[in-house]
Amino acid sequence: MSIGVVAAIGAALLAGTIPILTKVLMLDGIGATTILFYRYAFIFILSGFTFIIKRKNIKVTKKQLFELGIFSIFGYTGATLLLIQSFNFMPVGLASMLYFSYPFFVFIIMSMVFKETPSRLKIYSLLIVVVGIAFLINFDVSLINSGGLLALGSGLAYGIYLVGLQKSSLKEIDNAVTIFYLGGISAVILGIQGTIYTDNSLLLGLTVKRTMLTMTLSVITIVVLKMIAFAIKKADQPKLH
Repeated sequence: MSIGVVAAIGAALLAGTIPILTKVLMLDGIGATTILFYRYAFIFILSGFTFIIKRKNIKVTKKQLFELGIFSIFGYTGATLLLIQSFNFMPVGLASMLYFSYPFFVFIIMSMVFKETPSRLKIYSLLIVVVGIAFLINFDVSLINSGGLLALGSGLAYGIYLVGLQKSSLKEIDNAVTIFYLGGISAVILGIQGTIYTDNSLLLGLTVKRTMLTMTLSVITIVVLKMIAFAIKKADQPKLH
């Protein structure tokens, strides 16, 4: 097992805590857009503060900035927004499991768009994902309702984000810099959306409890994103012994 695979497994396990904390915030009365706005705003602030201390160069090219915007909107941010919205229609556990269909979409995109020849291991892994989802819904397609479609859509969006990391110029950017821009762009987009659709109440109602939970979400997100980016770059390196 390569170090990249270990990182990917660790990221998946840690990412499993994000929907739980998000649902806690939703039950406390915060809307999906507001949760994500503060989550990404804190990511942007925390990352920026770190760069200031380390005096790190965060300059990117125009092409990289454009790709960061595209994969923020249609990739990671879109994935998290769709996933949170699915919580309104189905249990968190079921929605999260459908979200983890993203390996299937990565497989499809890499095979059909980039003409990548899949290995036997990848084919077996894909079959496990498909069979797992089938058992999860007890082979009842009626469970793929609005919530199910939103959750699967989040898996597709996250798959697009992962492919973007591997196939675009973003692979040349330091992981921490990618996360910084991802947080900033996402916060701006969600802030505009929240201001338009929530009657300018986006900045209201952030109690101490909600702030701490949201900051915890931000820290977990940063760690998960770093582990995922690391896993993509290291997946083909020698196995651990």
